[in-house]
Amino acid sequence: MEHYIQQALAGDEIAIAHLTTLHKPRLLAKAYTYMKNKQDAEDIVQETFIKAFAALPQLKEPNYFATWLYKILMRESLFALKKKERTKLLESEIMQQLQLLDQENSDDYSTLHQAVASLKKDYQTAIVLHYFYDFKVFEIAEMLGKPNNTIKMHLHRGRKALRLKLEKKMQQPLQKKDVKRMLKAQLFELAKNFAKVPTNYELELEDYQEHGIASFMWKGQSKDEGVFVRLDDKGRLDDFAKNPTIQGPQLSEQLKLEIAEQLLREQYPEALSYYTLIEQNKKEASTSFKFGQVVGGLPLNRFYCLMEVTDPGEVVNFTYTGYMENPPQMPTELYPTERILKALYEEEWTLSATSFNQKYDSVSASGIYAIYDSALLKQAYDAVSGKPLFEYDDERKPSYVPFPKVEALPKKDTIEEIFGINEQWEQYEEESMDEAYEELNWRSKGWQDSEGKSYEHLMKNKFENRVKAKVDKRTKRLDSFIWFAEIEGEAKLSEEECLQIAAQFIQTYYPEYTPYLHVEIKDEEDIEENRAFFRFVVQKNGFFVENEFFHMNISKKTGDILMFLAPNIAVEDIEKFESKAIKPIKELLPLKDLKVQLEWDKVYGKTKQDEVEMRVIYRIQMTDGAFIKGVNAGSGEVIYSVI
Repeated sequence: MEHYIQQALAGDEIAIAHLTTLHKPRLLAKAYTYMKNKQDAEDIVQETFIKAFAALPQLKEPNYFATWLYKILMRESLFALKKKERTKLLESEIMQQLQLLDQENSDDYSTLHQAVASLKKDYQTAIVLHYFYDFKVFEIAEMLGKPNNTIKMHLHRGRKALRLKLEKKMQQPLQKKDVKRMLKAQLFELAKNFAKVPTNYELELEDYQEHGIASFMWKGQSKDEGVFVRLDDKGRLDDFAKNPTIQGPQLSEQLKLEIAEQLLREQYPEALSYYTLIEQNKKEASTSFKFGQVVGGLPLNRFYCLMEVTDPGEVVNFTYTGYMENPPQMPTELYPTERILKALYEEEWTLSATSFNQKYDSVSASGIYAIYDSALLKQAYDAVSGKPLFEYDDERKPSYVPFPKVEALPKKDTIEEIFGINEQWEQYEEESMDEAYEELNWRSKGWQDSEGKSYEHLMKNKFENRVKAKVDKRTKRLDSFIWFAEIEGEAKLSEEECLQIAAQFIQTYYPEYTPYLHVEIKDEEDIEENRAFFRFVVQKNGFFVENEFFHMNISKKTGDILMFLAPNIAVEDIEKFESKAIKPIKELLPLKDLKVQLEWDKVYGKTKQDEVEMRVIYRIQMTDGAFIKGVNAGSGEVIYSVI
């Protein structure tokens, strides 16, 4: 699972698709229990995946990705239910009082602004907060310190006064929808001007969400040319990334810092009074600056502003996550760190085998390693009580059966023939995101991209009625493929029949792996009506290498392979793995360079308040703070992530 998450972080579409396919059925079932409506449940699951993949770099425990998904889903479901109840009457009232404005009117909004500006101050404030910034009645009431009914009255009277003024000047009524349309046009111009988008770039994404967030993306001729801008519900810069476009003399580090501070001051003038410069990192042709809140000498994790300024002085990255107006206080007494390590060393350790990649992990060479692991090693602890914070569901320990004895089939000559591309499909070009692989793409002939540039349209155009494949450039071997299309058929194949199809495919094209493969036994709840999922896990010397496997998805309607993913590891590395040098864990303790690190972090929970509440916690980490993967059972070296 972890290597899927690493690949998803790198933008690998097949890894993202795999994680989505794997978790979507259970998430949908859970969402339906909350929403009692299929469409609402699907919307909640879609929003869950969008937020999860957007925040994936913040996931510090990849092994608990599923638990993390469920928490996001529960929070989104809760908010959706509250929102539906709150807005039901308001939407009815608005629709009754406001009429349709001709969409062909001029985009000169000065009349609207003048009319709003001429309203009584209370009415003006309520109208602007509600319509221009999408605040709910109760939120406005909380901000202004007034009862909800007072805000409703101000909105009612303000709409009436505004309609009269506009009818007098424009001869037309005003609708909420059109105020938002005017705001969207202004946000688009604001984003475009800020990003200084080159004229040859094409707009690829233009998305406006209900809560006021606006996202834009422009693409140039190559994958390295692009601009992404996200604005918050007040039109301020929230996230920004672009490739450098300005050349010039190298500025001093002080001047680059001043450029970063000036941008932060322009967007969030109050933030600098809360922030301190906590990191400054000089890169090859730029410098990154991280501003954050510091309490008790420790930064408040997840509340920061990160900026990157090129040597000529161009801002190419900006990420803002806010600050806390009322930050927590540092506790007067902390739990002794030596007790945390003592509990870890006395814990029962598990011995397993895992493959590591030199590109991502602190190993001298990629391959399979026997490692010791402990649940406490990846825990977070309350720094006052010393109690573990994560309450994870007990994960089922997988069980396996030997790889089926099947005969190889005649090999097919082309990639297209291997996974069923016929004359109804055409190949198209799409820039590869991974230099190690050739990415191949097909779409059904005659397919028309949907109109629109929202996230929904972008994802639909990128995946719907598509087939995607990856071929290793070095070995020329098929690494993975996936069908983003429905394949209809009349067959009703059993799980066993689908298993035979999957096993024959591996025996035909990857026979050297089959002596090392076992089939993971599925739970009853994992068996679906129309599809069969299989994991063929690598086994060597009695160890199941659970993060190295073939993953396959077979259609029970047709017998076609809908998804295929090969292991990352080469057979040569499987053959090299020996377990003779394993030492007892007690001989390897204490672990070198391991320490208990104090930090601020968010509390995990279900409510909106939980998103901003902070507590001081302990994490067991290396001196560089990297995520720990396990302990080399031969050398005692701690293996950790280097990304």
